Amino acid sequence: MKVEEVPMSKLIEHITNPTRAKIFFEIFAKGQATAKHLTEKFPDISQPTIYRHIKALLSANMIKIVGEKPIRGVVEKSYSVNDEAGADISQTIDNNDGKGYLNLFIQFISGVTAEFAAYSEEEVIDIIEDVSAFTTAPFYATKDEIYEALTKIGEIVQPLLANEAAGGRRLRNFCTIITPPK
Repeated sequence: MKVEEVPMSKLIEHITNPTRAKIFFEIFAKGQATAKHLTEKFPDISQPTIYRHIKALLSANMIKIVGEKPIRGVVEKSYSVNDEAGADISQTIDNNDGKGYLNLFIQFISGVTAEFAAYSEEEVIDIIEDVSAFTTAPFYATKDEIYEALTKIGEIVQPLLANEAAGGRRLRNFCTIITPPK
């Protein structure tokens, strides 16, 4: 199956699935990874679940097999991100496709909403202790000022992306939304 045959909504659906997103972004961050590495990185996800999500990401052409190594009678596969996975997203942006852009945003918000829904359904939550929050901060800025702010935010967040799942750390997503101008 070629990337062009996978609808944009399906690609976004995979990224907004929290488990698939964890797997996809770990593969992206490492350059390539094996199922064994992913199982060690995410001990809270069972091995069969890891394989099921890898299979889904492969069939959506979001990742690809880049190596196979025989180990004790089994073939260990290495996966990397398919460079063409975002082709439809780029095309939407390049073509200034308003409806496609709205669809991307709805899918993004749906994923974030799903995370808040899952959290709110836990038996015991502590919003303050869990450091969960959201806010809106209206501001006036030029395009250059926004790029400068995003660069500084990226510099702050970048070290957190290298953290391992240990020592009381819990997986979180940092989401940034800059609305179109009014």
